[in-house]
Amino acid sequence: MNELVPQLLTIGDLFDDQNAIYTVPIYQRNYAWQAEQIEQLLRDIQDAINDKKVDSYFLGNLMVTERKGGYIYFEVIDGQQRLTTLYLLLTFLAERGVSSKGYQDRLRYESRPRATEALRRISSASLLHPISSEYSAITEDAGIHQGYNVIRQFMVQHIKGNDKQRQFAHFLRTKVTVVRASLPSKTDFNRYFEIMNTRGQQLQQADIVKARL
Repeated sequence: MNELVPQLLTIGDLFDDQNAIYTVPIYQRNYAWQAEQIEQLLRDIQDAINDKKVDSYFLGNLMVTERKGGYIYFEVIDGQQRLTTLYLLLTFLAERGVSSKGYQDRLRYESRPRATEALRRISSASLLHPISSEYSAITEDAGIHQGYNVIRQFMVQHIKGNDKQRQFAHFLRTKVTVVRASLPSKTDFNRYFEIMNTRGQQLQQADIVKARL
């Protein structure tokens, strides 16, 4: 593959393919979105639902490279923060019983077993309640737990009741779209990652060194 291959996908399409797994490579930072970024994403989706003139909502781009094996592995080059947030959001909606669980085990962190395990454990019903700050503070996957808690608190406070949450889940899965663009296999992915991250959640010097190594 020597050309960029873009696909416009709904969030449901993005995660429901049982043969597709998204992996976050080792040079990527930990999940780092805070309440500000997470709540803005949720508000944008809810505003699109409330706007009767809007039939769909475009969320942005997800840059990947495809690696085939027994499954189709999409190594995430850019968009990891948004993708993880969407995964956590789908987890909350599934645990509330307003969305399917077809997304499970579609996202993994390469060389970060604790982060992958956190995603798996958050899918359990026991995590419908917030993780204690004491527990989160002593684990390297704290950002994932805290992100889930932010989503839970926002949804419970601002999108109340099963009917509204079911409406939100349906819109998210069928009307919210992203462009998943597969980069050519010969791309210098580390260099691409560094260039793309001069905006958004800024890279620290340690992240830049890690990417180059």
